[in-house]
Amino acid sequence: MCGRFVVAKETGGITELFELDEVPQDYRPTSYNIAPTQQIGMIVEREIDGMPSRELHVGRWGLVPHWSKEPPNAPLFNARSESVLEKPSFRDAALKKRCAIPASGYFEWQSLTGQKTPFYIHPEEGMLAFAGIYSWWRDPTKEQSDPTRWLLTCSILTKAASRALSEIHDRSPIFLSPDNLGSWLAPDYETSNELITALGFESDEVASGLDFYEVSTAVGSVSNNNSSLIERV
Repeated sequence: MCGRFVVAKETGGITELFELDEVPQDYRPTSYNIAPTQQIGMIVEREIDGMPSRELHVGRWGLVPHWSKEPPNAPLFNARSESVLEKPSFRDAALKKRCAIPASGYFEWQSLTGQKTPFYIHPEEGMLAFAGIYSWWRDPTKEQSDPTRWLLTCSILTKAASRALSEIHDRSPIFLSPDNLGSWLAPDYETSNELITALGFESDEVASGLDFYEVSTAVGSVSNNNSSLIERV
């Protein structure tokens, strides 16, 4: 699973790395302890006048299904890839509303002898792109003229951890390689179980190149947010 992640790059670096065409002017991505329900960047692709446009939007981490009367008590920040096309909470979003979530790395806790030890998992260079799904939810308590009535939300797809990461945790995000990022974002098809399975194999290849090490337990508190959280202990 993935419950905390890091973005340690500025807007310009993310724009260049992911070849973005549109980025909000007020986007301030850098954060060392991103938690569910916080605002995060998500990359989507739209077709405008017959041309693809890769855009970054900011939304809430924790998907709210479009049909929900109110946000769930427990934020749906992870979606299991094995059942995402069947679960009512995720099915509609998973079919066509695909996104990628940029991250410098993420935290995972290893459980041994009753103790939980945090690890920072990251690429040696560049950034990760988590496979995600998104949804627009309309708040029924707000007037139609209220511009805040629409809420953009998302979830990160997860899978059984690869051999490279299974010693830390039995689940991990699905990692998009540079080669399959564009295919995942393309808006002109519906997601299939076959695609998700293939994505999982490619995710394992990305995972085999990741580095990880133990970090401070200070990451357990969302009030802590600085670069020391990703330092090796």
